[in-house]
Amino acid sequence: MAEFHYRCSDCDATYDSHQVIYECEHEGSNLDVVMDYGAIGTVHSPKSIGVNRDSSIWRYGSLLPVGMPSGCSGTLRVVGGTPLFRAKQLENVGKAGEVWFKDDTQLPTASLKDRASALVVAYALENGIKRIITASTGNAGVALAGMAAAAGLESVVVAPEAAPAAKLAQILVYGARLVLIQGTYSDAFDLTVQASREMGWYCRNTGYNPLTVEGKKTVAFEICEQFTLAEGGSDDGEWIVPDRVIVPVGDGNIITGVHKGFNDLMALGWINSIPKLTGVQAAGSSAIANAAESGNMQITPVVAATVADSISADRPSDGRRALRAVEETGGSFVTVSDHEIVEAMFALARSSGIFAEPAGAAGYAGCKKLEQLEDILPDERVVILVTGHGLKDTTAALQNARKLSSIEPSLEALCEAIA
Repeated sequence: MAEFHYRCSDCDATYDSHQVIYECEHEGSNLDVVMDYGAIGTVHSPKSIGVNRDSSIWRYGSLLPVGMPSGCSGTLRVVGGTPLFRAKQLENVGKAGEVWFKDDTQLPTASLKDRASALVVAYALENGIKRIITASTGNAGVALAGMAAAAGLESVVVAPEAAPAAKLAQILVYGARLVLIQGTYSDAFDLTVQASREMGWYCRNTGYNPLTVEGKKTVAFEICEQFTLAEGGSDDGEWIVPDRVIVPVGDGNIITGVHKGFNDLMALGWINSIPKLTGVQAAGSSAIANAAESGNMQITPVVAATVADSISADRPSDGRRALRAVEETGGSFVTVSDHEIVEAMFALARSSGIFAEPAGAAGYAGCKKLEQLEDILPDERVVILVTGHGLKDTTAALQNARKLSSIEPSLEALCEAIA
């Protein structure tokens, strides 16, 4: 665990880390966690992390503002260490030089949101907090419920009543207090912020609690370390980075976290470049991509409507930092239709064996769109984040799959059925 302070992402005002604070008191803007990279670098290095046999996010404890809780066990203990693998079969039909997938469907509650919830729950344990509340379309609530259950803490999840049934089932099974509202994710967000302020409950909300970015940045650490191992190591001891990382984007917090992770490693001198970051938004929920296209940092809310519920956001809570992440890395935003997302979901599963929910497959849909636009160079090494498992939302898969019918139990009927 590293010493840190908070800094406003817009006005640079600083705040002490020993207080529960969510946003800048002057600007109302997102807060960044700032650590003493010079001090960290004198004690730790890629080599010192490499010899650590712990494969979870806690192997990067020296780069995190919260340490692994003592006696930590269960799902909270094993978050992280998901596979990064090359999909050569997709390179034969696409234009990218190398295509890699970072498969966060294999996290304990089956989405990347586990990384953020693990940090938030660890902070709560460290500071004697007993109740945590969050707004969620599903995955953030599931992740909080699972991590809180492992820590013996109480969690409250406020979700739109239209959230996928499988995600609601996960939340309930983990023992969270689930409250459904007649409204959108933005309505749930506002309600949980109000509850946090007036009731004193600790708020996990994505893009509101600064620690959510700190949890999500660990995916960038893993990409660098795993990519270096796959490339056979480096002569100078630094980690090797891919040329581009493609990230599904809803409220902007994941791509902000990925950017923060790479920035931390650059500040430490552990990498010598930052990949281009490409943000992929659903066409029906494209407030951040719209702002990028217009060149305006002021994000105009939309009425979000997409099959990819996990990246559906009327009023993105971390849009400005997401815009900066893409601009500062020379990346871009791309939008994909629901049809393209569903097609990518099937193609991803059938070519790589990864069953992703629609939002989880959006990154691959974005990669295919970039190839169509000839925005990927033939020698680029591209990593695509797959952020959530398909069993979390099977509606799109079942609606778009080949219609099934039963047969009589005979070989002749079986051969006819699969012909």
